[in-house]
Amino acid sequence: MSDRLVEMADKLLPKRLAEPFKKIITNETGVQSVKYLISSCIAFAVDYVILLALERLFSGFALAMELAAVISFCVSSQINFHINRLWVFKKREGLLAELGGYYALALVSFSLKTFVLLELFVRVAGLPTIIAKPIAEVVMFVFNFFVQKKVIFRKKKDLDNTKSNMPE
Repeated sequence: MSDRLVEMADKLLPKRLAEPFKKIITNETGVQSVKYLISSCIAFAVDYVILLALERLFSGFALAMELAAVISFCVSSQINFHINRLWVFKKREGLLAELGGYYALALVSFSLKTFVLLELFVRVAGLPTIIAKPIAEVVMFVFNFFVQKKVIFRKKKDLDNTKSNMPE
């Protein structure tokens, strides 16, 4: 697939744009980061639509935004986990360990995003949720990618290298 993308980049992009693009799509981390971006956009779209719909549905409740955020997170995180596991990082073994690690990270990310960033942006800064949510997501994006790549979905050879470098 990356060969076809390289050909397309040569044909469609000016040379000054094609060269950096080709470096990204021929590097494993670059390919994973592009796939991760796509996966995150899909999960974000699901999360965002559910959040806004439920916030409107629950309006009048004291914790409408928080309740809507919990429900939208549960749905979108399941979608995101499976896309990341099978397509972005191409893992097929260790489902339970990866699921546990993913949800530990997701809980930390969700808590920071919802109870720190969204509270700060919506309640303190006065931004509407429709604007605050995308800003909060961007803040968490890079951190989550590297934790998933280096910890949760790391390759077996990376794990073996880590073990062999440990002092006895």
